[in-house]
Amino acid sequence: MNITTVISSACIGLCVAITGCKGSNASAAGTAAVSSQAVQAVAAPAVTKQKVIKIAFMDKEHACDCTKKRVDAGWSALQTALAGRTDIAVERIHSDTEEAKVAPYQLMRAMVALPAVYFLDEKGALIELLQGDLTAEQIGHVLR
Repeated sequence: MNITTVISSACIGLCVAITGCKGSNASAAGTAAVSSQAVQAVAAPAVTKQKVIKIAFMDKEHACDCTKKRVDAGWSALQTALAGRTDIAVERIHSDTEEAKVAPYQLMRAMVALPAVYFLDEKGALIELLQGDLTAEQIGHVLR
């Protein structure tokens, strides 16, 4: 395999993973679709000493059914983890219609699955990024 083939394959795989479901937005070049089950949330991170003061929750305004289901479950998990907390600001951003808002987060660390949840400290620095199938427990680990 040459480097062009490797890079092309990686880019195609990333594009398919971002779409979040079988066959949606797949290229005519025979791109193999990735099932939503193949994209799992990052394992629960180690407890951090940095305090989360802002969360950016990335979703899609115009999502397919499988992505919408995963996003809704992630939003619910976030709400459960934040129950009773008023010390953390939450911003919900549609990655497909609010590209200018997404860009700074993508520069911090690129998301590859939705939902993508960016946890930020008081300086706006990235503490953690969770994405894909999320649970309230995983989110809670970051908030501790």
